[in-house]
Amino acid sequence: MTGHKLSFHQINSKKKALILGSAVIDVIVTIPALPKTGDDVFAGSQDVIVGGCAYNVGNILKQLNASYDLMIPIGNGPNAVHIKKQIALDGHDQMLSDFNGDNGWCLCIVEENGERTFITVPGIENDWQEDWFEQVNLLEYDYIYLSGYSFEGESAKVLLNQLQNKKEETDIIFDPSPRVSKMNKTHLNKLLELGTILHCNRDELLALSEQDDIETAARAMNRKTNKPVVVTLGSEGTLYVENGTSKLCQGRNVPLVDTIGAGDTHTAAFIGALLDEQSIETACIWGNDAAAKVVQVQGANVELFEDET
Repeated sequence: MTGHKLSFHQINSKKKALILGSAVIDVIVTIPALPKTGDDVFAGSQDVIVGGCAYNVGNILKQLNASYDLMIPIGNGPNAVHIKKQIALDGHDQMLSDFNGDNGWCLCIVEENGERTFITVPGIENDWQEDWFEQVNLLEYDYIYLSGYSFEGESAKVLLNQLQNKKEETDIIFDPSPRVSKMNKTHLNKLLELGTILHCNRDELLALSEQDDIETAARAMNRKTNKPVVVTLGSEGTLYVENGTSKLCQGRNVPLVDTIGAGDTHTAAFIGALLDEQSIETACIWGNDAAAKVVQVQGANVELFEDET
């Protein structure tokens, strides 16, 4: 991407975001293609890194010089010790740590075409508790990011209850995750009524809306939320619908290593632009450019401003 003029930049804003979600250990392996039942395949390269949606979003926001707090539960087991050390090295403040239990881990299987499949063993990051919110004042934030990976089971009830305490004008940025079809529909509907900007990919949107056409689905969700709906389409770009009007922000064709963290990176750059008081269109463009950076490296750890002229 050398020579490409970046759409995004480091910001200087008094607006602040709260990042709700998880940090886990990612074990990344590469294989030619997913095996069939009973097959035995050898994996290629392997890497072990700290990942998780909220952690990935926080790393991008830090590079953008955004004001944010990470609300990521960290336990006291071996995975948690690794995560806690990495978060400290990254320079993030830790709001929730030293809970009894361990954080989860994820086997990230990357095929030759760059697509990824996740097999996750969850930990305490999927067991949100009401008393965790005693350490945070939701009235301080202009945007609240929520990962769908945290929005299942009893955790969804806890998060819904607590999100009622935000300012009315505070927008929730909800990334539903590929597990959207596993979520309680009543919980989802309540969340979408709280002033929620939906930020999702094509498959997640169609599953959430129960439609079979992307633009029709995005318009339907825009009517439901009365907030912008943002749909990432890979190299095609990003479709958004705002106030009933849709637009496609063109993407960029770049060499693809894997898609791990592409959605998180797009969401984080999108949030950064909103904190910078940019338009939804500009926020989508920031997301496109940032995601184009991360798909060119293995895993979600990318330096946004590296090797640019």
